[in-house]
Amino acid sequence: MRIKSVESFVVHSQDTTKEVHEQRNVGGHSGYFVLVHIKTEEGIDGWGECATGSDYGEGAFAAKEIIDRAYSPRIIGKDPREFKKLWNILYTSTEKYGQHDIGVLALSGVDTALVDISSKEYSVPACVLLGGCVTKEIPLYASLLFDMDDPCETAAKGKKYVSDHYTGVKYGWGMVAEKPFGRDFKKDEEMVRTIREILGYEIKLMVDVGRYVNMSSSQALQLAKRITKYDVTWFEEPLPRDDTEGYSSLTSMSPIPIAAGEGYRGIQDFKRAIINREVDLLQPDVSKAGGLSHTKTIVELAHSFNRSWVPHNWSTAINTAATIQLVASTPDGYLMEYKQEPNPLIDRLVKRSGEVFKIRDGKIQVPESPGLGIEIDENVVAEFNVA
Repeated sequence: MRIKSVESFVVHSQDTTKEVHEQRNVGGHSGYFVLVHIKTEEGIDGWGECATGSDYGEGAFAAKEIIDRAYSPRIIGKDPREFKKLWNILYTSTEKYGQHDIGVLALSGVDTALVDISSKEYSVPACVLLGGCVTKEIPLYASLLFDMDDPCETAAKGKKYVSDHYTGVKYGWGMVAEKPFGRDFKKDEEMVRTIREILGYEIKLMVDVGRYVNMSSSQALQLAKRITKYDVTWFEEPLPRDDTEGYSSLTSMSPIPIAAGEGYRGIQDFKRAIINREVDLLQPDVSKAGGLSHTKTIVELAHSFNRSWVPHNWSTAINTAATIQLVASTPDGYLMEYKQEPNPLIDRLVKRSGEVFKIRDGKIQVPESPGLGIEIDENVVAEFNVA
């Protein structure tokens, strides 16, 4: 079996509705991603994704350049089933410019596509290739954005997930960068209080500060103490990712468990976070941490240290499919993030998405089809392709 071609596509689509951006004259969350499509000489293909999160697409274009110029020529003609071997070859090739950021982001899409192909070759779901499917369904938490102008409406968005039996609801960041959660602690507490009152105490509530604001560890501790009375399950990304000492200090004192990891790249970042006890909960993202096979290695490391993890998943339907396979392949995978803000790269990218991503009583059903279990609508890729 041999790799015939490697294609990469920069796609762009903003989160939330078009009306929100037009009314507020803002761009909202960065919506640039790189989709990777690998074909074999035998006619089997696979898809992967890297979520670069850059405001003007600069990260996505850089990742595409690495895939096209550096990764593609190194793997064409190689056996995709040797995805771990190829991962190490590609990772080593970025030593001089990108082993802790853009190189790993680009590699994430390639690795996931190779796992997709390999699983299809053996006619099994990717979770089987990763060691075995240990569950047929995964509990979900709904992931939403704060609207700092309207606490009641923000809370109302999450109310349906209580009746749909989701395990939890997470709110984060803010609808727009100009009005983020984390800038006004009094307003932040009022937001969390309103959400908890409307959702009730039977469902888990998570709070994600995000990167629209930068706090010190003492400021984050102050906010954590203010909102702990509302039974917050975890407090996510209150500090910049490189404030490792701040995270260790905050985690040791916070009354709420501290979560982070979507900004980590590769196993070395997670190893450091585990050893230094930087967080209580690790959040690897398949589309950022190094791809599906590498993220499986990361969660196995977390398991060996008895550290909790829940995957981050806020990009396209490809990452959702890959994340399902990751969690299904692990004995300690107990929860998964499910993005609920409207985006066509979630809603339309996968053909028959309603059948593929089946949710019953707040749990997503693990597909039994080979590979990631999805079929990409290439017309949608073309519609949102910008490079």
